[in-house]
Formats: sequence, C-alpha cells, structure tokens
Amino acid sequence: MTGTVARLARFAHETDIDSLPTSAIEACKRRLIDSVACAAAAYREPFCERIRGFAARYSAVPAARIWGSGATTSSEMAAFANGTMVRYLDYSDTFLGKSAGHPSDMIAGLVAVAEAHGQSGASLTSAIVVAYEVYCGLCDGVALASLALDQATCAAVGTAAGAGRLLGLSEAQFAHAISLALAPNLHLYNVRCGTLSDWKGCAGPNGARNGIFAALLARDNVSGPAAVVEGAGGLFDLVNPFEWKVDACAPWITATHLKFHPVCYHGQSAIDAAIELHKRVPIETIREIHVETYAAAYRAMGSDDHRWAPRTRETADHSLPYTIAVTLQEGKLVPGAYKPERLADARTKHLMNLIRVSSSEAMTAAFPTRVQTRISIQAENGETYCHLQELPRGHAENPLSDAELEAKFIELYASWGDASAARCTLDTLWQVDRLASAGSLVDTLCPRI
Repeated sequence: MTGTVARLARFAHETDIDSLPTSAIEACKRRLIDSVACAAAAYREPFCERIRGFAARYSAVPAARIWGSGATTSSEMAAFANGTMVRYLDYSDTFLGKSAGHPSDMIAGLVAVAEAHGQSGASLTSAIVVAYEVYCGLCDGVALASLALDQATCAAVGTAAGAGRLLGLSEAQFAHAISLALAPNLHLYNVRCGTLSDWKGCAGPNGARNGIFAALLARDNVSGPAAVVEGAGGLFDLVNPFEWKVDACAPWITATHLKFHPVCYHGQSAIDAAIELHKRVPIETIREIHVETYAAAYRAMGSDDHRWAPRTRETADHSLPYTIAVTLQEGKLVPGAYKPERLADARTKHLMNLIRVSSSEAMTAAFPTRVQTRISIQAENGETYCHLQELPRGHAENPLSDAELEAKFIELYASWGDASAARCTLDTLWQVDRLASAGSLVDTLCPRI
C-alpha cells in the first residue's frame, strides 16, 4: 500500500513507549483513570447491565473480562460492553478539531486486547497513544459531521492501529488493518440527531469493536482495499483530500479534554457559566435567558426542538436548555439529573421555556481554540446578569489538577467500592506503564461487588 494508509501504518508500527514524550504517557494515564471512573459510575445503569448480559453470552480463546462483573467474553465484546459503560454517562474525554469526538471510546477495547494477548502495561500505554493519534488526526483533518459521518468512524480506524501494536502486526499487516477498519465503518451522524436513541452511547464502542476485528483479520493476513483513502471510491471521494496528521513527538492525546460535568462537551462552558449565575440570580426572578455559543454547540445542543422536550437521558445530556435549567436551579449538574422523574419536573420545564439559544459568529470563529458560551439572564425588575465562560474546566488549556481528577474518580467509583478501594485502584492506574501484565490492571477493575 502507498499514500496515507502506508504512512499511518509506518507510524503505528514504529511508535513504542520509548519514542513517546513523558507528557503523552502522563496524559494516557489521566485518560485511563478518567475512563475507569466513568465506567464504574455507569455500572449499575439498567442499560449497561443489559449490554453486559449481551456480551457475556459470547466466548472466545483468548478471552477478556467485563469490568466490574469479571465475566469473560471475546475481546471485541469486552470492547463493546466496557466501552459502553465508559461512554454512557457522557462524562468521558473529548477532542475538538474540525470534528469532535470521544477518543476514550477506544480505551476499553485496547485494554481488552492487551489482557487477552498477555501484553504489558507499557505496550498498552503505547497502543492507547497510537490509537488517539490516528483518531484525532482524522478528527482534526475533516469536518465529518457536516458530511453526515459520525465520530465512530474515527474509533474504528484508531482502535485498529492501537490493537495492531498489541497484536504485534508487521508494517504491511498494519496497513491492511487500517484499510479493513476504514472501508466498512463509515458511521452515520444521524445517531446524534433528533431524539437520541440507546445507540448514541454505543456507537463509539462499536467502532472500537470493529477496529479490533479488523486488526485480528490483518493478523491472519486478510487483505484490505489497497487505496481506501486516495483511490477511486475511497475516503477522499467522500470528504475531499486532507492531511491526516500523526506525530509521536507532539501527540494529539495531550490536546484532548477531560470533562468536569456529565454533559456533552459542547455544554461544558454553559454549565460553568450557569453555576456562576446560580450564585447571583434568584430563580423566581428570571424572565428571560439568552444563551450564545459557537455553531457546533448550537447544532448539537440547541438547534432542535427535541432539546426543549427531552424524553431520554441521551437527549437530555445533549440539551442546553435542560442542563442549564437544572444547573441554575441546583448550582451543579450530576449524573442523577437525567433520571426519568427529573426529566418530567414541571419547574425545570418552565425554566427551559425561558431559554433562547443562538449561534455567535465570533464564538464560532474562535472555536476550537476557545470554547465559549455566554449566558445572559434578564430579571423581572429589568436587571441583567451575564457570564462569559471562555474555556471550560478540564480543557487542555484549563486542565483538571491531579487532585481534581482523583476526586472525580473517587466519587464515581462508588458503585465498585469505597474511597479506600478507589485509592488502591488509582495507585495501579497511575503506574500502568510499569505493569508487567495488563491482566493485573483488569484484576483491579473487577472488584467483588
């Protein structure tokens, strides 16, 4: 193979932990910690229980474990079940480029492959960084959503590259793995439009599942299309040519963002602003609320009438009116805000009806360097209260401290254990790059509950 696929394959084949800067290794650990926290918090959600039961019906040799329960399944189905737990609460990381996406959708799949194939923590670390690089390079290069393509496309090809490292593929096999992941996995953006279905939280993990399958096929010398990017009928025919950047010296993983609030990333700044205004504005005095944000946030969270009447948690966590209304009432946004009885709250619905959302040309031009939202509230007495949030907490330029990340972990870990158990798991996660076996990491993710 030649062209883009050959270049990506060479990068994935040559990049190991010794070639990575310390900043990338530390960023990998932080995203692994964040992902495990999100999975633990979603563990008892009925939908996640159903997906775990579905995955447990599959068997494979070698096997991987489902986090929390310890049940064994195939590495592909562990990627799907564990990845769905990571993704379900919309609390996991984000990359913002021409496309937005959640690269941590791949982490559970890579842990599963590392466990099943007896790889070390160092190998897992380098695989995650490689996967992020391929995923984010695609997000950075092309505006997928505007072409009706979903971020799960990135998860498939990124996971294929990361899994290839764990499976010891040759450079030629890497190229076929990438091709086999890309050709059949152009996912539709419709999954994030209108009333959002269960699939919203499964799409990225399913992309990761398919990426593992592609890498396994390539290991058995199954070939993929030779010109899947530049050739006739290839990716460039759909999205126009772009540069798919990958660079081990300045990896994309350090430019991804963690979430401080359980909401679509495009709502993070809005929730920060609403928290500040909650301190200043009595709810009963509000007459009108105007939310100004950038075009991507408006499109994802404020342009659809369904966002003013969310009937599912998937729609609610992608609704600026709902999440802002809850935060103005309570001064915070927590996972429990999406319970069915909370969605039906009459006072919240009244406040949502006072909210108007608009797209700002200036904020759109500044995105993604700046992730801005301004909330302006007019009170009954004519007084106006306003807060502009330039960067949300957790953004790569406004990062969570290690202490804040650990506090998030300990809070979300409660489904699996108390603060002492959380601390033991954290100690293992912080040293993942020094573990002799990824299996010992999974041991800590399967508490007796």
